[in-house]
Amino acid sequence: MSVTASPTVSSTIGLKNVVLAPLTEDTEATLTYGNLMALAGAIDASITPSNTDADVQYADDDEFDVLYPDPELSFKTKMADIPLAIQEKIFGNEIDDNGVLLRTATDKPPYFAVGFMSEKSNHKYRYVWLYKVRAKPVTENYSTKAGKTITRQTGEVEWTAIKRIHDGRYQAIADEGENGFTATMGATFLSSVYEPTFTSGEEEGDTP
Repeated sequence: MSVTASPTVSSTIGLKNVVLAPLTEDTEATLTYGNLMALAGAIDASITPSNTDADVQYADDDEFDVLYPDPELSFKTKMADIPLAIQEKIFGNEIDDNGVLLRTATDKPPYFAVGFMSEKSNHKYRYVWLYKVRAKPVTENYSTKAGKTITRQTGEVEWTAIKRIHDGRYQAIADEGENGFTATMGATFLSSVYEPTFTSGEEEGDTP
C-alpha cells in the first residue's frame, strides 16, 4: 500500500495584525462588511469548538445516520489593553461628550469578522478569518503594586463565532507555501475580509 507524503509540519509561534470588520448585512441575498480597524496589543488567541457532539441515529444494529449541529466556536483574545474606543465598538457601548465609556443594560454587541496572522517555525505565516463573531462582556483584571513587584493587568475578550446566514461559512485558514497559497496572497489576506474563489464546477468540495 502506497503512503502519501505528509505536508510540511511547522508549529505556530506568533500572533499579530489582528483586524476587525463590522458585519453590516448578512442575509441569504446580501453580505456586506464595513471598513477594517486594527486591534493592537494581541497576546493570545484561542479557538475552541463549543458544540461538536453529533446526533447519531442507530438502525439495523449499527450507526445509520449522523446529523451535526450548526458550528459554534468560542474565540478568546487576550490583549495588553483594550482601548475604550475599541470597547465602544465591539460591545455596543457609548462614549459621552466627556470621553467616558458608559455601559447600559440594553447594549447589544454587533457582529464582526476577525482576522489575524500567526508566524510559524519555518518563518512563514498562517492566516485566519472568523467570519461572524460577537463579543461577550470583557474580563477586566486589576491588581495592586506589591513593592517592586508589578503584575501586568491584561484584558480578555471572549467571542462567540457562528456561521454566516449568507453561505454558512464561518472560518477561513491559509498557510503560506501550502496548497498554492503564496506570500503575495498573504500580503493582502488581511486587507479585506477574504471571500473564496472556485474554478467553475469545483465549488463546495466537488471533485475536479
